[in-house]
Amino acid sequence: MAQTEGKHTAQAKKPAGGKIALIAVLVVVVALAAGYLGLCAAAGSGTFLPNTTIAGVDVGGQTQEQAVETLKTQLPERLSQLSVPFTCEGKEFTISGSDASVDSKAVEAAVQEALTQQSGSFFTRGAQYLGAMTGSARYSVPVSLEDTPDVLSQVVTEFADPEAQTTWEVAGDQLVFHKGVTGRTIDVAALSAAAEERFSQLLEDSSADNTPLETQVTTAPPLDPDFDAIHDEICVEPADAYLDKESKTIVPSVTGIGLDTAAAKSALDSAAEGSDVSVPLTKTEPEMTTADLEANLFKDVLGTGTTVCAGPANRWYNIDLAAGRINGTILLPGEVFSYNDLAGPYTLSSGYKKAGTYQNGQSIDATAGGICQLSSTLYWVTLKANLETVERRNHAFNSGYMPVIGTDATVWSDQIDFRFKNSTDYPIKIEAYQDKSHRLHVTIYGTDTTGIHGEPYSITISTTPYKNTYKPDASIPQGTEPQRDPNYSRYNGVTVDVYQKLVDKNGNTVDTIFLYRNSYSASNAVYYYNPADAARWGIDPSTGLKTLTPVEPTPTPTPTPSATPSATPSATPSATPSATPSPAATPSATPEPEATPTPAATPTPESTPPAETTTASPNGAEESPAA
Repeated sequence: MAQTEGKHTAQAKKPAGGKIALIAVLVVVVALAAGYLGLCAAAGSGTFLPNTTIAGVDVGGQTQEQAVETLKTQLPERLSQLSVPFTCEGKEFTISGSDASVDSKAVEAAVQEALTQQSGSFFTRGAQYLGAMTGSARYSVPVSLEDTPDVLSQVVTEFADPEAQTTWEVAGDQLVFHKGVTGRTIDVAALSAAAEERFSQLLEDSSADNTPLETQVTTAPPLDPDFDAIHDEICVEPADAYLDKESKTIVPSVTGIGLDTAAAKSALDSAAEGSDVSVPLTKTEPEMTTADLEANLFKDVLGTGTTVCAGPANRWYNIDLAAGRINGTILLPGEVFSYNDLAGPYTLSSGYKKAGTYQNGQSIDATAGGICQLSSTLYWVTLKANLETVERRNHAFNSGYMPVIGTDATVWSDQIDFRFKNSTDYPIKIEAYQDKSHRLHVTIYGTDTTGIHGEPYSITISTTPYKNTYKPDASIPQGTEPQRDPNYSRYNGVTVDVYQKLVDKNGNTVDTIFLYRNSYSASNAVYYYNPADAARWGIDPSTGLKTLTPVEPTPTPTPTPSATPSATPSATPSATPSATPSPAATPSATPEPEATPTPAATPTPESTPPAETTTASPNGAEESPAA
C-alpha cells in the first residue's frame, strides 16, 4: 500500500516546463499570424506596393487613377531632359527628348499592367508588401517618335543617295509615289525604333547604358515608306459643316479622304525602280456641306404666333425682359431649349418687377408676373413648328390670352420648366419681342425639309361656370349692397382635349394626334357683405351662396301723437248758481291711424351665371404654380 502511494506521488510531481514552452510557442504563432493578417489588411488592394516606379516615377501607395495622373504630369518634363546619341560613318548626332512623347493611352495601359502584376489574394498581399519593403518594382512605358526628327532627315540627306529614297505626294485625288533606286540608304525606321526603346529605358532607369547607337549606310534597293504613317497623315473622316453657337459662324465641312494601304503597297512593289506610281484616294462628301448649310440656314419660318399682352406696365416690362433673354437663341439639331435657363432666375435682383399673378384664385402682385405668357406663346409656336416637347405643364386656371385653350405652359422658379428639342436636321433660331401695341410675337426660323407644319386645336369636353361667392365682413355698412373684391377674377372652369393636326404644304391633313387632356379650375367672384344682411340678400352663410329667398326686414312703426284738446270755457258767475253745471267741452276727433307700409317686392334669388368665353382679367393676372 505504501509503495503504491509512493508511485502515485512521483507521477504527480512531473516537471511542467514542456507545457509552458508549448504555450509560449502557440502564443508567438498566434501573434505572428494576427500580425500578418493585420499586415494583409493594411496592405489592402487597388493601390501600388511601396517602392514601385513606372517610367522612373514613384507611384507607391497610389491608386490606378492617381498613378495615371502623376505620370501624365511628370513624364513630359522628364522626357524633355533626355537625349539619345547615334553615329553614322563616324559622325555623332543626337536625338532630343523633345522630339519624343508618351501617349496617354500607353500610360494608362502601362499602369493597368503594373497593377495587375501586383494584385494578389488577401493572404498573399502581406507577403508582397514585405517583399516590396526590402526591394523595388520597376515598370516601363513605351516612348514614340511621332514625326521623323529633323536630325534623321539631316542624316539621310547627308549620307544617303537622294534617288534611293521613295517619296510621295498628293496630287488631286491621287497619291503619287516616286519609287527610289538601288543605292546608298539608311534604315530610318530601324533607327527610330532603337531610339524609342532607348528613351523608354532611360525613363525607367536614368543610369541605363546610353552609348551611341550605330547607324549603317548600306547599298540596297529602296525601302518601302511607312504606309501607316502616310495613312495617318493624309486620311481624314468626313465632317459636316455646322454652326458655332458662340461665334454664330459656320464651321466648314470636311471632305473625307481614304487610302487602301494594301493596294498602295502592292502597286509600289510591282513598279520599276525610279518610276512613278499613282494610287487613287477615296473621297467621301459629308452629309452637310458648307454650301448646303449656307443655302439652307434659317431660311424658313417653321412656326409663328402672336398674343396680346394685358397690363399693367410692370407686366409688360417683365414680358419684354424675358423676350430679350430668349431672343436670338440658336439650337443645334438635337439640342434642348430650357425656358428657365435663359429667362430665369425670376427674382428682383435678376431685373424682374412685381406684377399680377394668380395664386389660389386671387390676383396677387409677385415678382416676374407675366412671364408665363411668353413661355405659353413659345410653346404654341413649337407646336406649329412640329418640334418635340420635352417638358410642359398647364396652369391651374385658363389664362385667357392663348388663342387655343390648352396650349399654355406655366413656369416657376427652377421647379417647373418649359423645354423642347430641336428635332429637325438643321439649326433653328428663336425670335421674340413685344411691339409698341403690347402684342407679343414669337417666330422660330429653321430649314423646312418635310413641308409639314402643326395646327394645334382643342375640343371642349365640359365647362364649369364660375360662382358668385359671399363672405361676411362687419366693416361693410349694414343695408348696403355686397361689395365685390376686384382681386378675384371670374373665370369659367373648362376641360379640353388638345390635338395636333399635321398639315402638308398643300393644306392636306397628314395626321391628327391626340396630345393630352387639360382641366382648368373655375375662378369664383368674391363679394363681402355685412353679416346682419344675410337674410336681406338671401345668402346662406354656410355655403356663401345666394340660395335663399331674400327677406326684407319689417320696419319699426313710428308712434302717432294724440290731438291737442280745445280749451275749456270759463264759467260765468251767476248770482244764483244754476242747478245743472255746464257740460265739459267736447274734445276734437281722434286722427286716422298711420297706414302699414307696403313691403318691398321680393327679389328673385341670384342665379348661377351661364357659361361664358373666358377672357384675360383686366390686370392680366395669370396663375402661379403655387396656386
